[in-house]
Amino acid sequence: MTTSVVVAAHVATLLETRRRALAAAQIHRPRYRGSVPGRIPNRPRNFALGLQCILRDYFGVDGLPPVVGREQFERRFRVPMSVFLRIYRAIKDRPFWMQRVNATGQPQAHPLQKLVAVFRVLAYGESYDRADEYVRLSRSTIATAVKLFTEFMVDDFGPLYLRPPTRREIESILARNAERGLPGCLGWLDCSHWEWSSCPKARAGTYQGRDGRRSIVIEAICDEDTWIYHIFAGSPGSLNGINVLYQSPMYMDVVTWEWPPRDFSFTVNGNTRTLLYYLVDGIYPRFAFFVAPYPNPQTPEQRTFNRLQEALRKDVERLFGILTARFHVMLHPSRMWSVPRMVLTT
Repeated sequence: MTTSVVVAAHVATLLETRRRALAAAQIHRPRYRGSVPGRIPNRPRNFALGLQCILRDYFGVDGLPPVVGREQFERRFRVPMSVFLRIYRAIKDRPFWMQRVNATGQPQAHPLQKLVAVFRVLAYGESYDRADEYVRLSRSTIATAVKLFTEFMVDDFGPLYLRPPTRREIESILARNAERGLPGCLGWLDCSHWEWSSCPKARAGTYQGRDGRRSIVIEAICDEDTWIYHIFAGSPGSLNGINVLYQSPMYMDVVTWEWPPRDFSFTVNGNTRTLLYYLVDGIYPRFAFFVAPYPNPQTPEQRTFNRLQEALRKDVERLFGILTARFHVMLHPSRMWSVPRMVLTT
């Protein structure tokens, strides 16, 4: 009796397995869509319409004035039109950016469409596929354009603008800071955090700060005009300003006597010094090239100096405010998948 029950249960199991296999075989599964015959065709995006809209809105067509003036252009793209056109002329003949013709003889996307899409992503912080309705480009094309654009800006314009100041520029910075009450000051140093929403969970312990957010640290030095001549980005958000400083190339140049130049001198309280300094907040160590406020000011002179030091140090805080206000890609948590991409965008 027991043997017959076991055999009957085994047969029933085999029949149920076969029934499920036949049912699964009858389900229509879509074919893999990739670089094989039968893939999903491209959408008819009408590249000419996207280019026509851009020319009509910002440059004018058929002798008509543009819909948007120069002031609104700078407000929307966060850069003057002259800067935009300079970038366009420098990048339009690159292999990815130039307009091509496909196998059917139809022209593809114009470089102006790709550049406008990049600026919309950087200026408004919008996702890659949101600009499709205006520039008529796919998400993958816009993502590639943003990546190549950041690499282009770093490689071509980085050596021209992101560099140590020349001797004439140092003299100008020192003269202006001396008029403001701090002779020998070479700039302001501070750190900011850029939240990383796409941080992998395996690296959360490294990039998560005490506020529970995962981010990278951006160290920058600027002058009164918020000209950035040093930036060090990519350190994990769990580090504070001191830890980031010890990794910074600027700190390595100072301890090896490569920077700042020692042939400049200034006089304070009758003492002549040759080591230029930066203004920092109270967290940084008491190095000779750092000037921080007094932790516990006791005299009127110390309190007056603290007010002056904090007022001038607001320039570097204003710098980070300008960056997030003009380029909203840094205002929102980063959706990029790697730290090198975030560093390039910074």
